[in-house]
Formats: sequence, C-alpha cells, structure tokens
Amino acid sequence: MTCIAHLPHRALIRITGPDWAPFLKGLCTARIDDLIRSDGQTSVDKAVYGAFLRPQGKMYADCLLLTRSADEIWLDVPDSAREELLAKLNMYRLRAKVRIEALDQPVFVAFDGPSPDGFVADPRSDIIGTAVAWACGANIADAEASDWAAFRYRHGLAEAGYDFEKDELYAIDANLDLLNGIDFKKGCYVGQELTSRMKRRGQIKNRILPFRFGHHPPDRDAEILNDGKRAGNVLACGLGWGLALMRLDRMEGALLCSQCPIDLVIPAWVAPHLSGEAA
Repeated sequence: MTCIAHLPHRALIRITGPDWAPFLKGLCTARIDDLIRSDGQTSVDKAVYGAFLRPQGKMYADCLLLTRSADEIWLDVPDSAREELLAKLNMYRLRAKVRIEALDQPVFVAFDGPSPDGFVADPRSDIIGTAVAWACGANIADAEASDWAAFRYRHGLAEAGYDFEKDELYAIDANLDLLNGIDFKKGCYVGQELTSRMKRRGQIKNRILPFRFGHHPPDRDAEILNDGKRAGNVLACGLGWGLALMRLDRMEGALLCSQCPIDLVIPAWVAPHLSGEAA
C-alpha cells in the first residue's frame, strides 16, 4: 500500500522565464538537459535530481527540479537552505530572463507502492528499484516524515538538511554520482572542478551507506569502529535503520558503534561501484 507523507523540512522555490534552463545549468549539478525534449521543448511534469555546491565542492542543498510548464520549474530544497539559496540565485541572475521566488506550498512524497495520480516520478526510482513520487499542494498524508526517513535509510538515500548539515559532505559522498544527480558532461557549474576531479581520478574515499542496529540507536556523529580503527560515523537513525558516512577501505569485518555491533547493508544499486573504489 502506498504511503503519502508531508515533509515540513522541504520547501519550494519557483523559477519562471525563458532562460531557466541555461541559468540553472551553470549553478546546479543536475542533468538539466534531461528536462528538454529532442525538439528543444520542455518536458513538462518531469523531475531531475541534483545539488547546489560551494566553489570548494561541499553541498549546501540537494534538490529535485520539477518542470511545471515550458517556462516554469520548481525546486524542492531543504527548508533550512531556502533563504540562502534564494539569495544566491538572485545574485547570479544578472541578465538572465528569469524570476525567482519562494513558493509556499507543502511538499508531499509517495513511497512504498504505486505512484498516485497527480504525483511526479522521482528520477531516482529506477536506480533504487522502487517507486517514489512527489507532489505539492493539497494532499492527504497517511504517514509521517519519519516513515519516509526510515524508508530512505533502508534504500540508502540521504537528504541534506535532515540527515546531514550544510557544508558537511561532498556530492559524491552522498552518492549523487550514482543517482544521476551530477552531469559530468556539461560545462562549468559552481563546485564542478573538485567534483569532476574526485570522479576522474578515483579519489573517492567515503560514501553514505545504510546500516542496521539493535534496540539502542546510536547518536549522531557516533564513531563506527573496525578492529579499533575509525571506519565511519553515524549521520542519522530511525526505526532500526541508519545512514553512515563510511570509509570505503574499512567496511569489511565486524563493525562496532558505541560498543554495539551494527550490520552494514550495501544496496544493490551501490554494490557494483564499490569494488574498484574500495581498493
């Protein structure tokens, strides 16, 4: 049965105008071209996933970008980052023919079942192997944001502003490269240089991975140890599952957190990418 949850920690920004695509292409990691059809027209009611980075490559907001019409796109971003992102978008606007504004509508997510009518498919659904969809405006929620969090943890999906803070992680740490959240073929965008170098040179040392724990959830930032050596740290926990930022060279073997064993679970969509990186 499909669950629908209201996400009060997510907020919306609306961008309108004919230049929205080239404008966002230079600021966001997302594959903006995936929102444009072969005839050059906008593919309406479609979404892509991405992030906004500092020049040094750290994330300060993840985002879903949802097209609403040929000249209108909505950005679903962490509520804690919306005001800063609005200011930065306006700073970079210059002569771009766009209008940028906060949009005060609630954000809903449908998960763990078929997508309801009126919801837009999450672009990560095909990768993680289960349907997720998004909608804004009036909907009836039958689940909590914590249920959505637990679902995400089981599937290895992290959210900025909920599971980790601004400027804490690189986009590749949060697996955006594996979730089609980074366009490695387009021209320059803010934070591109370090992101591209990490991928091109294989300098990937950490990734967010899910784990299972027993009766007592570990604290945020608690160290995960492998044979007494630091192997990672806890980002978030809920309903028996959590997310950790793990060192790829110390994942094998028994893991302890706060003197209790935990079980690292490698999602099927992540596993094929780890063998070379962990070397």
